[in-house]
Amino acid sequence: MSKSGEYITLTEFGSGCGWHPKLLGVAKNQMEILEKITSKDAKKIATKLGASFEDFKLYDTEWTISFQPLPELKILFLLVSDEEFGSEFYVYYNRNAVKFPVEDVLVFSLAYITLFPHEAEFLWTNKRRRLGTQIMEKRDINQMLAVLKNITPAVAKQVANKLGGEFNEISGGWNLIFTPIATLPITYEVGNKTRILFDVDVAQWIPEVVYAFKWLYLNAVVREARIISGDSTLPETSSCKL
Repeated sequence: MSKSGEYITLTEFGSGCGWHPKLLGVAKNQMEILEKITSKDAKKIATKLGASFEDFKLYDTEWTISFQPLPELKILFLLVSDEEFGSEFYVYYNRNAVKFPVEDVLVFSLAYITLFPHEAEFLWTNKRRRLGTQIMEKRDINQMLAVLKNITPAVAKQVANKLGGEFNEISGGWNLIFTPIATLPITYEVGNKTRILFDVDVAQWIPEVVYAFKWLYLNAVVREARIISGDSTLPETSSCKL
């Protein structure tokens, strides 16, 4: 394995040992599609989703692609093929990722594992099938969204810098834009209304994936704002319920 010291598995995230089997179980359910994805296909899908094609090898690796939803969180997917034992799917993370809540890292991973074969199916057939499953338990997003009104523009700008988002001042407030995949910008707006906005193309994506991304960035914004501002009135964000 090259560069093995740079990357870790979910088992090294504190309580990650308990979540690791769930992660691999979801991947296993998608293996019928994943093992058919060629290196050429993987490059095309990675380009569309805004992922990167990586030179990272583990045994007989067919391809490695990576997603980076946050500046300090990198998620690698590897497809390994063996004539005797068949195909295996692996997930690795940059070592610095352990600073994030393990449940959030897992949900990011599950969202991308759901997206990748979905896009492979579309590449081959030009048709979309709802391959997704429930990624996380539904939460009351409106309650957490209301908290954003307590975050000042100055703090929001620092949060954007920390989380790799785009900060904009708007009439009566601010907005933050995150892009978990290339064609899915998510805007958190605090102005005349406090709301979450999407590009019109959101309809093409799996609802469970959109919901997961929506919650993950909202969670991250409140968490970082609390740290940056030192404002104890901002809630300690709860982990994703799986």
